[in-house]
Amino acid sequence: MLPVFLVSNKAFTGKNLIALGLALNLKERGYKVSYMKLIGKFPYKKNNKIIDEEAYFIHSMLKSEVPVEYFSPFVWTYEVQYKLFEEEPLNIDKRIFEIIENLKKNLDILFLISGDTYFEGYSLGIDSLNIIKKLKTKTLAIQIWEGETSIDDILGIKDIAGENFLGAVLNKVPPEQYLYLKETVVPYLSNKGIKVFGVFKKDKFLESVTVRRLLEIVNGGIVCVEDKLDEFVENYLVGAMDPGQALSYFLKVPNKAVITGVHRTDIQILAMETSTKCLILTGGLHADENIVNIAKNKGIPIIVTSLNTFDAVDKIQNIMGKAILKEKDKALKAKEIVAKEFNIESFLKELNI
Repeated sequence: MLPVFLVSNKAFTGKNLIALGLALNLKERGYKVSYMKLIGKFPYKKNNKIIDEEAYFIHSMLKSEVPVEYFSPFVWTYEVQYKLFEEEPLNIDKRIFEIIENLKKNLDILFLISGDTYFEGYSLGIDSLNIIKKLKTKTLAIQIWEGETSIDDILGIKDIAGENFLGAVLNKVPPEQYLYLKETVVPYLSNKGIKVFGVFKKDKFLESVTVRRLLEIVNGGIVCVEDKLDEFVENYLVGAMDPGQALSYFLKVPNKAVITGVHRTDIQILAMETSTKCLILTGGLHADENIVNIAKNKGIPIIVTSLNTFDAVDKIQNIMGKAILKEKDKALKAKEIVAKEFNIESFLKELNI
């Protein structure tokens, strides 16, 4: 078995999506693959065991015969934090290494997912530096594109991994910069001895969140059209303008949530004439009855929240593009993108399998 370590130095770079997309494609080719998230952050109770919710979803998508707790051997909880600060022996690194050893005989590839930065998990012995050093695992850098400084992280990971460095993926690239990266940045990295296996454009759908997640994040109540809570919202707009300007503003942005005051019925009506996935009404808990009837007829959920518009926007802004992976449609889209944009043949050749 070959462990492949997906590493980044920033949160929400897309490591889990890329790992799942790769795993699904390789499984389709007949390879025995599995996954392990080293630092779980989304506790989820299943059969009296605490595992990471994202890891649990990936386990179900892969239809894995590996025990689900192997996908998420460690999850941050208050209990773990207390034990750490009380200096109780946790032996988390030992357990992870034992699990990896147990998996060796039955797998071709194990995708390991690092923490959000090189040093996350250092106090537990499961940071990127320790994992690379102790396991000598093949290391794949997953880097979002934020300009030329993004190159520094890739070069840094290459230096840290040394002879175990496999290559890089450039992810969440603005579409208008895609050709620039392919024609300029990729050749530059190649001259530095870095194989770039894929350049992935930023994808609105993969960055989207569900109406259900928006309902949770604003601590709101659902007024109508509960059957559309699993619809995907790709954009959001604030309805704070004059009605005369609103329609042209709303027409420019598809698949959106519109956030506006509960009393702005004029804005709400105009929003529902365009591609709107839900209304989020702020500053009160009672939507206008006429608005509710229109929303029901158009199949548009209405969320009400006691938050003011500024606070609601702030909360939503903080989660767009940062939702955990737990929707089948996104997993299948990841598989499709990896099949198209990731050089799987070159990847397998580098792994020598």
